[in-house]
Amino acid sequence: MKIDINLENHPTDLTEIYSVVCQMSNVDIREKTRKRNYVDARNVFYGIARKLTKHSHAVIGGFLNRDHATSVHGTRMFNILMASNQEFRDATRFALFKSCSLLDKIAQDPRDFVFLNWTKITNVQQTEICNSVKRYIKDNMEIGLKKESYA
Repeated sequence: MKIDINLENHPTDLTEIYSVVCQMSNVDIREKTRKRNYVDARNVFYGIARKLTKHSHAVIGGFLNRDHATSVHGTRMFNILMASNQEFRDATRFALFKSCSLLDKIAQDPRDFVFLNWTKITNVQQTEICNSVKRYIKDNMEIGLKKESYA
């Protein structure tokens, strides 16, 4: 079910996330198009909005003139791309930090600690963490990456 959001009474936290994602991707994610850069930017919006706000999928989708199922799918794609695509992770990291600073919010999920603080540690520390994760995965090949993993 598509909810029509009155832009005069819209949630301000979604507006902040929307502006960050639009600035980051140089596109207006409310446009109705299936081009890859638009779709990826919308997925970033859906993922960050679900992490940083308590809005339902219907409200988040309605903010972009989409229905709740599109928001659910976009959130799933966000999780998949975070687990598999380094370029997408870098872009999302930028948008997430900028959104967090604008909204003064910190995600409560403990597995996000490294994800949220990744840019605060040195390159040597980042390399050490990546190498230890790679060694662990190599040693334990039967244990695959979970869908929600950010490693």
